[in-house]
Amino acid sequence: MISSERNRYVFGRARKYLLEVEKGKVNDSMIDKHLNYWKEGKRNSINELLFGMLNSVQNKRGMWRTIGKLENLCPYLENYDPGKITKKYGDDWSKDWEGLFMTIKNSYTPPGKMTIEKARNPWVIFCKSAISASSFLSKFSDINDFDRFVSQFYLNEYTRVSLPLLLDREIFGLGFALACDFLKENGYPKFVKPDVHIKAIFNGLEISLSDDDFQIFKDVIRFSESISEVPYVVDKLFWLVGSGNFYIDGVRIKTDRDKFINVVKKEMDTNL
Repeated sequence: MISSERNRYVFGRARKYLLEVEKGKVNDSMIDKHLNYWKEGKRNSINELLFGMLNSVQNKRGMWRTIGKLENLCPYLENYDPGKITKKYGDDWSKDWEGLFMTIKNSYTPPGKMTIEKARNPWVIFCKSAISASSFLSKFSDINDFDRFVSQFYLNEYTRVSLPLLLDREIFGLGFALACDFLKENGYPKFVKPDVHIKAIFNGLEISLSDDDFQIFKDVIRFSESISEVPYVVDKLFWLVGSGNFYIDGVRIKTDRDKFINVVKKEMDTNL
């Protein structure tokens, strides 16, 4: 792990890069809006939390193209009430998913094909995820109960990484990276997602010496703490460097993460 001084330099340089890469297209206000967007994502109920969890699930390999808008599924998912879903369909995802699948198939025309015989069909995966997520979330009395549950994992990077690992085991089809995505995008900014951009930048700048999601997660947390920044903020800033996608403002700039890495490495070798 590099020094706190270098960490602060890299963080500041990332922001400067976004302002300069296509001068005039991005400003400080736009960057701040994206870095603090986690405040807008905070859920107010377990129903909203289930919606957010399934939204993360359908981001897997472009499942959303087959599933469509989750709002359209409210009538079949009991307005995303976990308790009502498990009461209607059951809480064993390995067998009870079929009831949900057939309810949707008989009453709704989705954008993608529903094929119950194919285990890799996005709808099969989605229905299994919906039942397992509902079973898990139905154990919490309200959103405050879930907040208290999450806060127990904040002690350090080791306890924090164990929560997405737990969700990976509990929720069918979620996986570690999407469990991280769910947490950070639904109001828990002390979590990060080890996505392709974060991994490339942290490896390229030798902030992390591993491309393993588990290790990258811990290294981003340590990096954030070394510069006293919220992990979500660090995650989002480097994601913007990699993607150039200022989605809230509908603006996309032509970033080059490899060029960013090379420039910053040279600058650090010279100046630090």
